[in-house]
Amino acid sequence: SSRQIPKQAALRRLLPEMASPAQSEFLEALYKALGKVGVQKPQCDFDDQRGNLVLNVGTGSDGVTRVVPVTALAPQYAACDSENSRAEFVAFTAEAFGKGATDVPREFQGCGNRLLPQLWPVGKIMALQLSLPNGAEVPHCGLHGETIQLQSERVEDLVECVGVVLVCEYLAQIPGSGPMPVETLVLASDLMRWGIGFIEVLEKAMENLRARTKSGPPAEKRWEYHPSGCAQSAWGDHFDAVRAALLPALVARRKRPEGAPDQGGQVVAFATPSCALATTSKNALGLCFMGDTVHTKIKPDPSRQLLSTAAFRLMKMRDAGEASNHPLSQKAGEGFVWRWLPYVPGGPPLQSSGEFSVPIDAGEVEAILNAAEAGKPVPVFTHEGSGTATAGSKAASVLETFAKKKEAANAFFKAGEFVKAIAAYDAALNVKPLPSGAEAAIAHANAAQAMLNLAASEEDETRRQGCAAEALRRGNRAGELDPTYAKAHARCAAACDILGEVQAAAEFRSRAEACGAAAEQKRETASSCASSSSSTVAPPSEAAH
Repeated sequence: SSRQIPKQAALRRLLPEMASPAQSEFLEALYKALGKVGVQKPQCDFDDQRGNLVLNVGTGSDGVTRVVPVTALAPQYAACDSENSRAEFVAFTAEAFGKGATDVPREFQGCGNRLLPQLWPVGKIMALQLSLPNGAEVPHCGLHGETIQLQSERVEDLVECVGVVLVCEYLAQIPGSGPMPVETLVLASDLMRWGIGFIEVLEKAMENLRARTKSGPPAEKRWEYHPSGCAQSAWGDHFDAVRAALLPALVARRKRPEGAPDQGGQVVAFATPSCALATTSKNALGLCFMGDTVHTKIKPDPSRQLLSTAAFRLMKMRDAGEASNHPLSQKAGEGFVWRWLPYVPGGPPLQSSGEFSVPIDAGEVEAILNAAEAGKPVPVFTHEGSGTATAGSKAASVLETFAKKKEAANAFFKAGEFVKAIAAYDAALNVKPLPSGAEAAIAHANAAQAMLNLAASEEDETRRQGCAAEALRRGNRAGELDPTYAKAHARCAAACDILGEVQAAAEFRSRAEACGAAAEQKRETASSCASSSSSTVAPPSEAAH
């Protein structure tokens, strides 16, 4: 199946920049080895932002794009103890990636136990979705099977800092370094070729995840405990976080080896694919260790593949019956299902007293440890968006937060970093409640213009049309939020020009001109009123104020 990777540097910069080791020797050796299996250097494109080598193999409907994780492979190449072992390593890598051993199978039955669910940051899903040609999609859903709108108007209603995707795992048996797992994303085109829907494929992937879990460590060895009482997943196969998220009973049933009771509800961080952290809401030191690990150790290190810094509360909730047959609906007893909610100490729905916060920086970690060592009350920190602030203070900060995020987006736009600008505009739109429909319309319209700018610089016609289609969607949303906003209609017209929709472009231009004329008339009326007011002499009693 085709794997379209963005060639524009702007699209690449939306994804996290990774530290790149010295890898020129490995790359040059790999280029030569790839040539021997029929992949020539002009078919290769090295993405230095992510440390991947993109191979464009075949043409037309037979075209395939494969990604070689050079950042992960180069250190292993350097660790080989002889010239022969390095040559074997390179030859095997070229064979595995150049001849398509890592591809998603053409037939569904060929996936076998290689088909698995995986967690991806929603930003990563969005970045890839933006890079795909018009009509191509990344099948995904939320942790409970809910639909994730990548530019959602109500993000707080969705557990969407991470999403669920499907991958096909290939274990590359590389000489001298053991198996190296390679995960290839399953796209909508794969589902169409198989003739099977996303839910059915996800169900099979969940069966495989359960089977792998059962064949792995026994229950008492699935978690490793820090002295603080915080547990870290011990599978270590790159599917730890997705196990904890989609098989929540693994979290609910965990027990400390010494049998010490845990106070409070289960709190989990899906930190990296290979690291889930779990503790309880009334364990101040366990939460402190969780925050310290995620925010001060994993987050600053790009090589750790951060999934999410958010903490989630595991809840047993009544089954409304709406999605009881969904593969991700996990029963928690008769009439109950497991649900993940953003963790807020003392927050809804339990509003339990005596709960502690997860620190988000070294200062908070130090304050918690100092208080615990001195036998003083442990501070509970309130973080923006946590829901613990009063309604008044939260409402007062909304406009300022939105303005700051929109200004950051405008800065990216002015610098020509249009994909970063789009992501930043969406971050502003995620501030809830939005200050007004008009403010949201401006952000959507600016994002539409950023898409139009990407379309203007795109040489590939399919991608150019894809950018235009997204610009039309965003511009149309702006027009829905504020029908009087001329720029919203003008950007829809520009998008229709690219898409060849002549009549629609004319209609949008007509709306833009009408809105512009109405706005100009309004300005003239306001100016006239202001002039009249300034020429009026106030009565003496009023003039004294």
